[in-house]
Amino acid sequence: MKETVSNTESSVYVIDSEYRLVYINDRLQRLFPDLQMGEYCYRGLCMENSPCVNCPVARQSYTHAIFYNKPVQRWIDVSTGAIDWPGHGSCHILLSKSIDEGSKNLFYNLTSLSPYDELFELNLTGNSFQLLYYQADKYVIPLSDQSLSGMLQDMADHMIHPDDRKSFLTFLDPEHILACLPDDSGRHSLTGEFRRLQPDGGYCWVLYTIVPITYSENGDHIVMCFIQDIQNQKLKELSERQLLTPDITFHPLTGLYRKNVFFRLAEDFLRSRTEPDIPYCLMAIDIEHFKLFNEWYGTAAGDDFLINIGRHLKRAQEEHNGIAGYIGNDDFAIILPCRDEILSGLQEDLTGYLQNSKNCAGFLPAFGLYIIEDLSLSVNAMYDRACMALMSIKGNYAKRCAQYDNGIMQRMERDHVLLSEVQRALTNDEFTFYAQPKCNMATGRIIGLESLVRWNHPTRGLIPPGDFIPLLESNGFISNLDLYMWEKVCIALRNWMDNGHRAIPISVNVSRIDIYTLDVVEVFRNLVEKYQIEPRLLEIEITESAYTEDYHIITGVVENLRSAGFTILMDDFGSGYSSLNMLKDVNVDIIKLDMKFLDMSGRTAGKGIGILEAVINMAHLMNLRIIAEGIETKEQAQLLLDMGCLYGQGYYFYHPMPVEVFEPLLLDARQVDYRGLQARSIDYLSAKQLLNEDLFSEAILNRIIGAIAFYEVHDNTVELMRANEQYYKVTQTNPVDLAEHSYQMLLSVHPDDYDRTLHLFECAVSDPLNGSEEEIRRYLKDGRIIWLHLHAFFLRDQNSHSLFYCSLADITEQKQKELLLASLMSN
Repeated sequence: MKETVSNTESSVYVIDSEYRLVYINDRLQRLFPDLQMGEYCYRGLCMENSPCVNCPVARQSYTHAIFYNKPVQRWIDVSTGAIDWPGHGSCHILLSKSIDEGSKNLFYNLTSLSPYDELFELNLTGNSFQLLYYQADKYVIPLSDQSLSGMLQDMADHMIHPDDRKSFLTFLDPEHILACLPDDSGRHSLTGEFRRLQPDGGYCWVLYTIVPITYSENGDHIVMCFIQDIQNQKLKELSERQLLTPDITFHPLTGLYRKNVFFRLAEDFLRSRTEPDIPYCLMAIDIEHFKLFNEWYGTAAGDDFLINIGRHLKRAQEEHNGIAGYIGNDDFAIILPCRDEILSGLQEDLTGYLQNSKNCAGFLPAFGLYIIEDLSLSVNAMYDRACMALMSIKGNYAKRCAQYDNGIMQRMERDHVLLSEVQRALTNDEFTFYAQPKCNMATGRIIGLESLVRWNHPTRGLIPPGDFIPLLESNGFISNLDLYMWEKVCIALRNWMDNGHRAIPISVNVSRIDIYTLDVVEVFRNLVEKYQIEPRLLEIEITESAYTEDYHIITGVVENLRSAGFTILMDDFGSGYSSLNMLKDVNVDIIKLDMKFLDMSGRTAGKGIGILEAVINMAHLMNLRIIAEGIETKEQAQLLLDMGCLYGQGYYFYHPMPVEVFEPLLLDARQVDYRGLQARSIDYLSAKQLLNEDLFSEAILNRIIGAIAFYEVHDNTVELMRANEQYYKVTQTNPVDLAEHSYQMLLSVHPDDYDRTLHLFECAVSDPLNGSEEEIRRYLKDGRIIWLHLHAFFLRDQNSHSLFYCSLADITEQKQKELLLASLMSN
């Protein structure tokens, strides 16, 4: 009878010194209903003719042992102990429990091993195996439908480091195992260390531990093989060994050539190629902000970081006949055939690894390429040129690779001149800030300011930020300017208050580079303490893209800033690819909605308006304050107000202006709302919610909205799709007559108004926000003519047809008066 896997209850029995049963519990009786007291345990329970091999009772060892039980066809863990049993004297109590072969924790207990990644059962006699447990995605896993010998050879050929294959096969050879693990040494084990292939192509040092099973089915020799990750221990061991006997050729962590060795061997490599006509490329690789990574996560994590980069480069070197080196710190170099699929493939591999690895997202690689054409140039000089290309895009998160060309040096020289001028400008106090007001769009009153940097160059005049900010961001110098500008803003706030004026909040911009290179929380705490400013008056704007790329890092900084009393705005909201999803997770005070990402023209306007409305509604749902930026027209402002967005910023209200211009504005209390950007205190009444609420009867609702209809326009035909009760009253039709056939609107329109009717819908498409209006004549059923005022709005395209909403009003009486008046005036 076979036990069920889920049954973990122990079977308990007692035997005397002759192995005869003197007690069995109910569970054991259920498993063996024919079992009798006084029967030998090894016969009744195990179907054996003599005591089991290495039985703990026979060995007088009160421990536990593992047996394969033939009647129940399962591995059994048996624990033993001594007991005085009434009427039988000194006896032995045994507790047996079925072993779940997939149970990792149980095998920990059986072997006293630390946690492991894989567990194999190897049948050395039957040349078979079972993979009982494995950690998903840890190592490349062998196929299960093969023999033990086939599996071991397959692993040696494809899953074990080439340098370890011979020793691996020797270690796992059945004769070797049997020779090292005799039958009576159940507590002995056999260990070996090898490098195992992982799914990303790298190798990891692992410990193989082989433990024999005390007893096996059919007399087969069966062992358990445990695989454990010992990468960190092994690397530490190799590193310590390296200190004693340093290897001048390879770097101990990355496994790549050391800097000087790489440059020397790369010279020989390029000159001794078997196919000299194939062009090669030197790629310089730099991991941005690696020093900060070490500070945040520790040198052990940093070492693991370098190890994995080295694995990727070593694999690329072997696959494509190249040569790779570790230059130092976070810099690498590799020479590969100059083929796009090879170079871009390596870049994608490295970037993908870092983006998907724990703690590595945001610490991205930058790549500089130098196409090798002149072999008279030293590899050292080639690397310098690749680094020049790399430096041209360092810090540019939109572009991560650049190729050296003749213009690189000229651009670097120009940038160097500009950077030196920036340093001089900071010293000479040439930078200042402008401010752009933020407004309550319903009242036009100013509720806050945003600071924007400007450069007053002594000879070139006012330089716009677009001419120098990208350069400063690309080389990390932006933090120097930001620190300078933050203090400028604090000084202005302090002066304003010292002059007896009431201050309003002013926001400053914080870049993702600031967060990587500065302790921004401490910086802002020191600023408000130094200038005695309330933290609420110094608002902090962080761009949305920083959240999408470095979510965990940025959100940690944001939490600390908010705890210190600062108001946090997410800038450029809507420009990122995951804006809507981010709303549920982000923990900021205000989101700044970027109007530029919406195309508010043509047929896409309907979708844009829908997205805009969804963002605003979700912000209200999450109790987030919201302000729109980039507002340039009255129509945009009114649209936002209609959607429930009260606050805005843009050229429609104010351009950025210097201190001497905006300060007088703030002196007029009628133009300032000192309450700032407030959260909604009265629930917003959505038109959609209003229509869904059970507030109005159908009759009242029809009277409120008047006559409406939905039309589908295609190929100069206008087909009525749906209409309400008021429509039938205005047009003096009924739904029964219209339902009998597809109603074509133009059939009832006066012929002279055909073109105006079609033009109505064309204009509605070109202006989806305001729609289009027209006055046309329509025939009634009895032949009379009425005048209708139509106001049409384009909704969407569907299967080459265009859908429109249209409101209708009977203006016949008005038109008759107009015509009569015109006739009288003409006479």
